[in-house]
Amino acid sequence: MQYSASQIDLKFDRISMTLRRGGAVMIRDGKGQAALVRAAEFSDIAPERPEDIAISSETLCLTKRHMTSFGRTVPDKVSCFTVPAETFDDGQITALILGDGTLLPANANILGEHVDSLPDMACRLLRAVKLIPAALLSRISARNQSQQARLAEGFHVPVLDLHELTKLTEDKEPEMSISITATLPLAAAADAKIVMFRQPANREEHFAILVGKISPQTPPLVRLHSQCVTGDILGSLKCDCGLQLQAALKQMTNAGGGILLYLAQEGRDIGLLNKIRAYALQDAGLDTVDANHRLGFETDEREFSPAAAMLKALGVTTIKLMTNNPDKLGQLGKYGITINQRISLSLPANPHNHDYLKTKKLRTGHLIESE
Repeated sequence: MQYSASQIDLKFDRISMTLRRGGAVMIRDGKGQAALVRAAEFSDIAPERPEDIAISSETLCLTKRHMTSFGRTVPDKVSCFTVPAETFDDGQITALILGDGTLLPANANILGEHVDSLPDMACRLLRAVKLIPAALLSRISARNQSQQARLAEGFHVPVLDLHELTKLTEDKEPEMSISITATLPLAAAADAKIVMFRQPANREEHFAILVGKISPQTPPLVRLHSQCVTGDILGSLKCDCGLQLQAALKQMTNAGGGILLYLAQEGRDIGLLNKIRAYALQDAGLDTVDANHRLGFETDEREFSPAAAMLKALGVTTIKLMTNNPDKLGQLGKYGITINQRISLSLPANPHNHDYLKTKKLRTGHLIESE
């Protein structure tokens, strides 16, 4: 059965809630094979899964990033890996996927899996709902889709097909429209307004701060700022986010106007909980990049297509971009936003974020001119 975009989004909401409470969902690949999947981070929760429709013992699915961070060799054509879950007890599975690579035995029966396989789908699905991208997977005996559907309905298990997962996770410019605008005087920008956007296919709430006068004839000064609760609200010294936010607003005020896009992409879009898990790994000696990898995530999970859609909804397609991140330049350009000028936003380091800034410069290519 083919579903509309809105139906897939509603289905995805149900799947997300199911996985987040430790429940199981059914996934189906392009060959008609199916499996039950649950999030490995809830391995210590008694599974709400119909065991009598699965014919295999659970396997633990890990991403390539997990394996490389554990010091294992990863062939180019392999997208993820599986290892029998019975190799570990529940507590060990949780500790492993949260970064303790010593729990993966050297002689473990580890198998490489290809793109669009059931294990690959499982890891991609968990990443999409901002859970640790490690899954517990049990294959289902039924190969007939009608039979699979009856089993799923009988046990109230949501089902996700490969084409639906692909549609959900592809990087595409979202539908975005302005919902409401209101005056919002700020300490750093007294002449400011807040613009809220409606995004029918997503619950995330991105917004824009318009500072001063925005002229259609002049490319405005624009800053893409990803949400950082610890830095923006709590004033954390581990990063430079809060300082960059305030500095950008002040610079826009001094320039007579600008647009700050505030994007709901906490922790490079891995979510607040996983960001704090990464912080714990940094406390143990890893840098920000390796900490993300140890949790199975990519270096940066963010996509800036929502920012391009927000700018277009504001009637802006040519900008002066305030950023140190070259990835923002490339992604905005891909979606038809012309970068008239790049403006650096480098601030002094402190003893707590010196290594963080060094990592951004050396490992993620940030154009930091001065610390």
